[in-house]
Amino acid sequence: MIFILISISIFSKTLLVLGGGGAAGAYEIGVLKYITESNIEIDGVYGVSAGALNGAGFVMGKLDEVENLWKSINDEDIFNFNTENHVSKIKPFILNPSPLYKLLKKIISEDLILKSKYDYGILTFNMTDFKPVFIRKEEMKGKMIDYIFASASYPLFGAIEIDGKKYTDGGVFSNTYPALLADRYGYDRVIAVYPVIDLPTDWLIYSILKTKKNVIIIRPSDSVPFPLNFSADYSEKLINMGYNDAKEILSKKIGR
Repeated sequence: MIFILISISIFSKTLLVLGGGGAAGAYEIGVLKYITESNIEIDGVYGVSAGALNGAGFVMGKLDEVENLWKSINDEDIFNFNTENHVSKIKPFILNPSPLYKLLKKIISEDLILKSKYDYGILTFNMTDFKPVFIRKEEMKGKMIDYIFASASYPLFGAIEIDGKKYTDGGVFSNTYPALLADRYGYDRVIAVYPVIDLPTDWLIYSILKTKKNVIIIRPSDSVPFPLNFSADYSEKLINMGYNDAKEILSKKIGR
């Protein structure tokens, strides 16, 4: 009995980190489905880009709704080429992401996230001050959809203006960085899901995380699509891949 109590207390708080990857973000839905079905206890979710949206779905208890979105998604649901006709606070660059913003407004409930038992945070990039910004749910109050959208704004989308400053995709800085914040916010275990790792900073952080015994990393076992190649068929395959990869890795690491 003593040994059981000790093993349970080793990891008292678990942080789930969801990286970005655009269209590859569907992979995370499969991972989240396995975590939910296996009753793996999660205390907080920190997301970047697509991971910010997927994390919000998990925190709100709307994972099924977000899964259905991925299974029916296409390019027109995310962006178009008309940079003149757009949501006023969005500043398009090459592609206009107004469809994504309108989609988030339908899905995201700030109230549900604020009332959720889960800690929730996102990484975005402040273009005005040229620095990454990690922000948790209490700090996003009143502007949560804007911040989630900012995190998910692929660089070709441009930026969104919040309080007079322009923000864009957190992946511009790093898809992996939030896992390094675990200690700061009281987490002693991390489950990190990274559909895409491409920047030099990502690879550096990834190499550091791999040395940590309290970090479990889940990555695709097969190829993933180009970030802007949104497709229901791709999503279906990625969700299944994410589920199976999570099952293989977490059943060994956690025993579920």
